[in-house]
Amino acid sequence: MSKLVFSNIFRFLALIVLQILILNYVYLGGFAVPFIYLLAILMLPTRLEKIPLLLIAFASGMLIDIFCNVPGFHTFSCTMMGFARILFGNTILTHDDAEIDTPNIRSVPASAFMLYLLLMIFVYSFTFNLIEAFSFGNFWLTMLSVLLDTAITWVLLMLCQLFISPSKK
Repeated sequence: MSKLVFSNIFRFLALIVLQILILNYVYLGGFAVPFIYLLAILMLPTRLEKIPLLLIAFASGMLIDIFCNVPGFHTFSCTMMGFARILFGNTILTHDDAEIDTPNIRSVPASAFMLYLLLMIFVYSFTFNLIEAFSFGNFWLTMLSVLLDTAITWVLLMLCQLFISPSKK
């Protein structure tokens, strides 16, 4: 197995454990939760086929749901984010017709990567919070939660990218 596969597996496990043990108990502003484990899905290679991408997104959401005792919220939201990545992600990330092993802030133009993160996190947060509310009764409160979750997660993932991503080779 290649170094890329091992690094993706390690990243996946480390981010899942961090989310389960620490970040699930952090509520910013009373209802905004940072979702760092999304980075494991968002940094998968762009050349990854559709079915494996969706299965990885599904499995990561399922793991979080199992450990958080939530009935499928993360699973569905991660799968929707996987579909959004299939539809929009590769269009945003590819430049100069080059496939990227690990999309990060140093491997693609920074503005494209920021847009990619923002769009994918918004899809996840919108889906998750809409399922959690399960009504349009408190629509504006739900939208506030979506925006706060998106903003907090985006800032956290950008900080991870700036401090952890390897230099462009």
